[in-house]
Amino acid sequence: MNNINFKGTFITCTDIKRANKNSSPVKVSAVRINPYDKRDLKALKEVHDLWDGQFSKKIYKDAIRVIKEELPPEDYKFFVLTKQHTNFDNLVPDDILAEAQIVLNHPNQNSVYLDYMQVEPQNMYESEYRVYKGIGSAFLDFFKKMYKGKNIHLRSLISTQDFYKINGFRQKDIQSTDYYYLA
Repeated sequence: MNNINFKGTFITCTDIKRANKNSSPVKVSAVRINPYDKRDLKALKEVHDLWDGQFSKKIYKDAIRVIKEELPPEDYKFFVLTKQHTNFDNLVPDDILAEAQIVLNHPNQNSVYLDYMQVEPQNMYESEYRVYKGIGSAFLDFFKKMYKGKNIHLRSLISTQDFYKINGFRQKDIQSTDYYYLA
């Protein structure tokens, strides 16, 4: 294993809304996950176990691939959006509202690639049990600020294309599911 000077850290706070229209905004924290930290890795695994999502599984498996040196740790970054405001060394999986994986310098040096992003299934747009709204948009806004001056690329599911368009992403061409945002 390479000796990487990289730890899971709090980055910033952002606001999301409660699904109830008359409620005030809720502060959430954006945290970078350290795949080499057993507690952070355990949180990713438990999030996948709770959500049983396709992307949560890929994020967890890619974090393991980073540890095994199958993926370059300097390029693969993992993030969560959590209701926690303290004790980020011990992330509580039940408090995680979204997670994402970014690949730096892909497809080129001026770009990052949003490889995967998943919102907690209970709080997805179409969920009748939704407690919060705007989670995905808040996470995208965080990435737009974090990678200001870079292009953010992604490949959208057909079902999420409108979401990315609403959040300012542009389709590479009319037939493509590839999108970009000039941050």
